[in-house]
Amino acid sequence: METENKNQSTENQTVETNSKYLFAANHGLILGLIIGVIYLLEVFFPEAKLIRALCSVGEIATLFLVYRFIKKYREQQMGGFISFGQAWYISFLLYAFAAVIAAVFQYIHMQVLQPDYLSELFNQLLLSFEQAGLTSEQMDLFLDMKVPTPIQVTFTYIFAYILGGAFISLIMAAILRKEDYLANN
Repeated sequence: METENKNQSTENQTVETNSKYLFAANHGLILGLIIGVIYLLEVFFPEAKLIRALCSVGEIATLFLVYRFIKKYREQQMGGFISFGQAWYISFLLYAFAAVIAAVFQYIHMQVLQPDYLSELFNQLLLSFEQAGLTSEQMDLFLDMKVPTPIQVTFTYIFAYILGGAFISLIMAAILRKEDYLANN
């Protein structure tokens, strides 16, 4: 009987863990698609004020979307209560999945849609450094660095986005935590 209860408990934990990852993957996909579209709009229409305004609104909307996703998870999966750590973790997972999806957009942009994007960006940096009056030694140091590959930039984006998501997740977790104090006493 005791072994049967342990097996049931282990199965429940496995189902709960799988549902957490499934929830984060599904909702992270939505978030990643939005971030990827915003990225492409900003890259292809950098001077369009309406597009920039829409992208800014979209970036703010993603914060509200993450808030809604965590709240939905709390209500549907956690019985209305979630600890700070659980809220941080689900938010972090959302951002991690979103980072991978958005990175696909970035990679396709730099590798397929505009293969010269990084070298053009590198050249623009050189011009701005020249105009800023950098010495020839400083310019030589910069020239010694090679133009990064699309995959290097993509992984840098993933790392930066996950790091930023971890920080934002702290704030989201503080706002959305709701503990069942009656169950703890």
